[in-house]
Parts: sequence; structure tokens; C-alpha cells
Amino acid sequence: MPMEFQVICNTSKIGSDDHQSIWPSDHQFRTDLFAAVYPMCFIFRCLTFCVGIPIQLLVAIVILKSRRLHNPRNAFCLGNICCCFSTLLISAYEYLLLFFQPDTPLFCQLYGLLVGSPYSSLLVTILLATVDRWFAISAPIKHRKYVNVFRVAVLLVTSWISVLLINTSFYWLGWHQVSVSCIVNPDIMKWVSLSHLALVGTQCKAVLFYLGMIIVAQVAVYIRTRSYLRFNARLSIKCKKHNARENSTTLEPDEYFVHLPNKTICRLELEASVTLACGVTSLCVSALPLASTFLALIICQIGIDQLHCNHAIFIASIPYAREMLLLHVVIGPILYITRNE
Repeated sequence: MPMEFQVICNTSKIGSDDHQSIWPSDHQFRTDLFAAVYPMCFIFRCLTFCVGIPIQLLVAIVILKSRRLHNPRNAFCLGNICCCFSTLLISAYEYLLLFFQPDTPLFCQLYGLLVGSPYSSLLVTILLATVDRWFAISAPIKHRKYVNVFRVAVLLVTSWISVLLINTSFYWLGWHQVSVSCIVNPDIMKWVSLSHLALVGTQCKAVLFYLGMIIVAQVAVYIRTRSYLRFNARLSIKCKKHNARENSTTLEPDEYFVHLPNKTICRLELEASVTLACGVTSLCVSALPLASTFLALIICQIGIDQLHCNHAIFIASIPYAREMLLLHVVIGPILYITRNE
């Protein structure tokens, strides 16, 4: 059963104008997205299941078994894995609905409520992890004092619940009824895709600022380290207790060395920052196609009298753009494994 993305227009209310007969108005234009299966999409999704789920379980087990969960950075990584795993589960659930076509409306209603939320939660989780890395680099003392695993867990769970409430706001505000058929509501998909586009754009700006902060912070740490070592060298040459005692009283704890035992630059912090930057890059590459496609459809629909858009091209690209979302679900855990060897 091939995937069909049909454009349905109510032509009974279209005027005699030639332009209006080609492009219906905003109220007359409706897209019904019928979930089905393209062969290439099916093969691609099966590969993501076979590769992504074992890798995600492996990373989660390593984090839990090796007692790395005491680190807030790994808590964000575990939250990332949970969102990726949920995204794959929703994708698998979609195909189960297509193949078995259950008669109970509850299954389709559950799909309509949850579709899009795991990936939105993934975007929010990575955005929060980016903010955490920026906070750890710019203010390490405050980060060590205020950020812990429990607070990270509460923040992640709260953000996931908020994402679910926002994505389903069309339903509980009474704007739409939950469909009893397994049809993706186009308005909901546009709303979710626009939120993805906004989150991805925010993350791109945050990562650029964040990378600049990494460079500045590492240069500052290098300068502080050099001056600290030179100061210790001068102290060892003097070899006088009273001079050493006087100089030691002037020493104050340096915030740059909170994470730097034995006066060495913490390579793990930099590695975590690079890993996160690579993960956000892969996420942006994966999420932009679908968000851009729906944005183009909305722009064409708003400027319908000025733009001559070929809706068929955008509609035909939607199923492939949706599969692109699953790229990061596999790439993210692989990046964590390769960067933490």
C-alpha cells in the first residue's frame, strides 16, 4: 500500500476566475495525510529499527551500569536516549497500525495524540543540554553548586510534559477533535513542524554562540593555567616558608579549576562539548527538511494570489522528509559511543 499524500480542494465554491480555479483560497485548501508505506521508506525505517534500538539500549545500559549517572551531562545523554527510543517506538507503532488496521478507535486516537511529541521532546532535551554545557563553561562554580542529576531529571520530565501539552493543545482547547481514523491531521503536523523549525533555529544560534564560548573559555583556561604554573615555579625557587606562607594567603580558588584536578585542563569537558555540537548538527540536518517543507506549504497557502507554488512537489516530498527525522535517532547514540571511547 503506497503512501498517499492527497490534496483535496472544495471546487464547488471556487469562482470563475482562472487563477482561483487553479489555486483555492485558504479556507478551501485542505491536505489529508494518509499514513501508508513506500518501499524505500519501509526499508529505511527497518534499518533504523535494527541499528538504532540496539545502540540506544547499549548506551543506556553503559550509562546505568558504569555509574556515570551521577554526572548531569550523562543525565542529559540518558534523556536524549529516552527521546530517541520513544521516537522509534512511535514510528514502529505507526507501521503496526498500517499493517494490522485495528478496529478499535482508541489505537488511532493514541497515535494522533502522541505523534510528533517524542521528536519535539528530543529537540527540547538537546536545547537544554546545550544550555547546560554553556553554563558549565561560563560559570563552572555555579554549575557545580546548582546543577545535579535530580534537578536535571525534574527539568527533563517537566519539559517533556510541557511539550506533550503544547502539541496536543489543539485537542484539549477544543479546536480539533481527536480523529478515530489513523490520519495525521495536517494542522497538527504543520504546528508540530513549525515548532521543530523554531527549536532547530534556536539550537543553531545557541550552538554558534556556544562554540564561541568554548573557544573563549578554553583560551582563558590556557592563560590561567600558564600563569598558575609560572606562579608555582616562582614559589618553588624561593624555598622560604614565610614567603610561601604569605603567597599562599593571597591565593584564591580559581573558578576555572573547579573541574580541573592536578592543574590540568579537563579534556572530558571539551570532548562532551564537541560531542554535543556534533549531535546538534546532525539533528539540524535531520529536522530541517520536514520543517522547511511544511513552512513552504504554509507560505504558499498564505501568499496564494502572488505565488505560483507546485503543491504536488512539496506533498510528494513529505514522506521522505519524515523519514529523515530518524537519522539523528541513530547518529546520536553512535556519536556518544565514538566520542567516549
